Amino acid sequence: MKYTTLHGGDIDSIERELGIDRKNIIDFSANINPLGVSEKVKKEIAKNLDCISTYPDFGYMRLKKAIADYTSAKEENILVGNGSTELLGLTIRCLKPKKALILAPCYSEYEREVRLSGGECSYFALREDEDFVPNIDRLISEIHSDNEIDMLIICNPNNPTDSVFKTADIAILVEQCRSKGIFIMIDETYAEFVSDIEHISSIPLADRLDNIAVIRGTSKFFACPGLRLGYGVLSSPELKQKLADLKDPWSVGSLTAKAGEVMFSDKEHIEKTVSLISSERERLKKLISEIKGLKAYGFCSNLVLCKITRDGVSASDVFDSLIKYGAVIRNCGNIHGLGENYFRFCIMNPWQNDILIKGLKEIL
Repeated sequence: MKYTTLHGGDIDSIERELGIDRKNIIDFSANINPLGVSEKVKKEIAKNLDCISTYPDFGYMRLKKAIADYTSAKEENILVGNGSTELLGLTIRCLKPKKALILAPCYSEYEREVRLSGGECSYFALREDEDFVPNIDRLISEIHSDNEIDMLIICNPNNPTDSVFKTADIAILVEQCRSKGIFIMIDETYAEFVSDIEHISSIPLADRLDNIAVIRGTSKFFACPGLRLGYGVLSSPELKQKLADLKDPWSVGSLTAKAGEVMFSDKEHIEKTVSLISSERERLKKLISEIKGLKAYGFCSNLVLCKITRDGVSASDVFDSLIKYGAVIRNCGNIHGLGENYFRFCIMNPWQNDILIKGLKEIL
């Protein structure tokens, strides 16, 4: 029996069919902050439960102020939405690209949204022989060789390869794309897990240049996928207005907005998260290097891509075997540009990571 879904492990099916209480399952496929939701956010939600009886502030001014303070972006350049997925989809639907260039391997929703908008996709391959590290010169050459491309979609850090573009490289891409009339959309879902975020984030560029939008969510770093809160930074007044016209007027609920107003200012929780992920990232890098039959890539944010190099063992085999240890990874066999010997996991708490490493050692 296989328990892999399009976006990760099917915890509900595992619980139902194998009789394993989901409380005893460690989900290494979801990429969510292992520290969970901050205590300040929990208290803010509990304190403001009555606000579900009222409509949220139409302009979300307090929420935008909190995001502006957190990102240093201008308030007028911030758009909030029902998770990053809504804003990513809205941007694509609004711009209606005829042909989007997408870095691959990547998150499958980008292509889905482009196709739904009537466009076609081409892929720029992050190559295994380059350790999936973006080759800027090769990417620029691709942009200039295809005159039909009118949108470039980048996930930075990239899921599932965990490869990273530096801000300086993105700035070069923005200028190259501007000369070709290409709009760049950057998904920074995992950026906050990177220790030196100021060197990889493109928010300063999106805050002043009109052919780039940066979109983030709160599901992963702030561990609240159920709240559905995302935000985008873009300086083009025309595009901001088009997106505002397309989106539902109250797509962010009152309780979610209240949580967001304190979420971004909880410096203690933010610093604790970065510290945990950073220390475990270094520890896991060493431990995985000692496992024969396994090669790992990335170690930039909170996720790690692995390739099984041992003959006769697939990612499906590892996936099914790890369930016995109560651990669920992401089988990457259905991701464009990878194959049946790749899987991905996210960094959890030390004791949880130890269970994963123990299982991988015994399986491989």
